[in-house]
Amino acid sequence: MTAFKESFHLEGGELIRQVTFGLNDGVVSIFALLAGLVGAGQSAETILITLLAASIAGALSMAAGEYVSNKSEADYYRHEIEQERLEIELCPHVELEELRLIYRKKGFDGQLLDDIVNTIARDKDLWVKEMVVDELGVADAEPDGGVKTAVVILFAFLGGAAFPTLPYVLAGMLGMQGMSTFIGATCITVIGLFMAGAMKKFVTGVNWFKSGMEMLGVGFFAFAISYFIGLLIPGAG
Repeated sequence: MTAFKESFHLEGGELIRQVTFGLNDGVVSIFALLAGLVGAGQSAETILITLLAASIAGALSMAAGEYVSNKSEADYYRHEIEQERLEIELCPHVELEELRLIYRKKGFDGQLLDDIVNTIARDKDLWVKEMVVDELGVADAEPDGGVKTAVVILFAFLGGAAFPTLPYVLAGMLGMQGMSTFIGATCITVIGLFMAGAMKKFVTGVNWFKSGMEMLGVGFFAFAISYFIGLLIPGAG
């Protein structure tokens, strides 16, 4: 029961990390883009098309980057595992002493140390994993879930991007124009920014209100800089 709870805790924590990462990036980057477009005096139609294109492109880019990163990491670990397996086959005595040294550094000695080393050495797969984990300094020498992680981040980014984008979608459907759409998008995005920041509590343990306010500050800083840059674009306004 304890093992099940620990496994669930780790997997759930990683999922929350991925969702938070994608959501934060989506809401901040698209909100900043919206500010730049409004500052440059673009029409509502142009803003809508740009936000939709940026949302899709950003989500696909992040998902692809996450997938390639995970795959490269997995390939690297597989290479290290095969290399360690070969070393154990060719130089078992040397690798056995390395294994003994690993557990001696952990505080084991005497008969207990011998028992641990001998038990591990009887299982080649376990022996290889112990060596790789110690040398690479990772908790899991066989990472997976590249596609799942990419999909989670893709939809999380789209979820964040939806806060500043959906008001323009609705305005386009209703034929609305003017600053009212921008004001509405800004108000909704404030909620999205705070939610994205508050969610970091599950990853960092920081107070949710403090984390939410920090995200609001980051979002509006990016908003102000982008809006100012939009104003400087020749022909804007």
